[in-house]
Amino acid sequence: MSEKNKITIFPILFRSSNIQKLYKSIEYFNLKVIHNHFDNSYESSIYSHRLIPEYFNLNLQDNSFKTKVIPEYNWGYSILLNNQDSIEAFMKRQFNSKKRNIFTRYVRRLETCFNIEYKMFYGKISKTDYNFVMQSLYNMIINRFEERNELHKNLHEWDELLQNTQQEIINKKASLFVIYNKNVPIEISLNYHFDKILFSYISSFDIDYSKFGLGHVEIYKQIEWCANNGYLLFEMGVGGMDYKRRWSNNIYRYMHYVVYKNISIKIQLLIIKIQFKEYLKSKKLNEVLPKLKSLIIKKHKKTTRVTLSEIKHNDGLNKSDFVEIDFVTKPYDFLKKYKNDFLYSTRNHEKEITVYANSNKNSFLLQGKNNHQIVSFTKQNAHLIK
Repeated sequence: MSEKNKITIFPILFRSSNIQKLYKSIEYFNLKVIHNHFDNSYESSIYSHRLIPEYFNLNLQDNSFKTKVIPEYNWGYSILLNNQDSIEAFMKRQFNSKKRNIFTRYVRRLETCFNIEYKMFYGKISKTDYNFVMQSLYNMIINRFEERNELHKNLHEWDELLQNTQQEIINKKASLFVIYNKNVPIEISLNYHFDKILFSYISSFDIDYSKFGLGHVEIYKQIEWCANNGYLLFEMGVGGMDYKRRWSNNIYRYMHYVVYKNISIKIQLLIIKIQFKEYLKSKKLNEVLPKLKSLIIKKHKKTTRVTLSEIKHNDGLNKSDFVEIDFVTKPYDFLKKYKNDFLYSTRNHEKEITVYANSNKNSFLLQGKNNHQIVSFTKQNAHLIK
């Protein structure tokens, strides 16, 4: 079986003309039918398709092909909408008032503290914007997964994504959703579009904004986009991360399809191999190597000790020991997280705070409208300021 017939990724499955040749129609939720119009010239007599959601019904063009469907030990998470949905109607149906307030508070707090803009690049994007956003997404992924002591499973295909995605955006097969603070991306989602399904394939955020729940804000705003544009499903794909469980109202299992003309020893061995692999996954043996790699990364990771001291506005702070600094310049990048955490806690806008440094530049004063906070670094952190 040639490598090009081993389709392993949800979006690529439906961008492949080989797959569209194989199936005359695709149904989902008994509501949508997508018809393909291709000739019956096949490049192979064996196809192996993994990560096919169980809510898809694939109808073969050629009845001489047979299909073996093998359940995978992978579950997917998505958000099912209806034709009358608005973001408000979905939130009311999906969550009780307490949970709704939690998610909407993230949105309000973010917009209170920064000059936020939401943008969906879909059907049009300049080369300059494309390169800038994709480089920003790459940097976010690297930083976030270093923080988590993990390796991102999709970075091996980054060069291919970078080469192909701009044209796919122009062709409305893909999109980039971006949350900007002023002109700087702080959260990005690379999506694929299939009929009335928006599939969030890779997303990440600036870890300095972790307090603001940007993952939840991204989902909220993309559901809003889906509702406004008549989409049926916001798809978050494989993997049971906590935030997916909290939002999902359609949790499903993935299937592995083996499509073939005639049964043979080769086909039987392939099916046994796939079934054995899923058995190992069910015993979580596939998680051993990533955990070992994570431990190795963690062992070599340096720790940073920081002391935070909060004082009220009228506590008689003597600011003569501190000098105002331009905290948005590059030498002070390491302060951004602490500044953002302070904004989240005090509900100040970014333009309303001032930052001061002591003479040794190992202690910093954050001053808001009604609150102060001192951020102090130990001697081991003295290298932060050059």
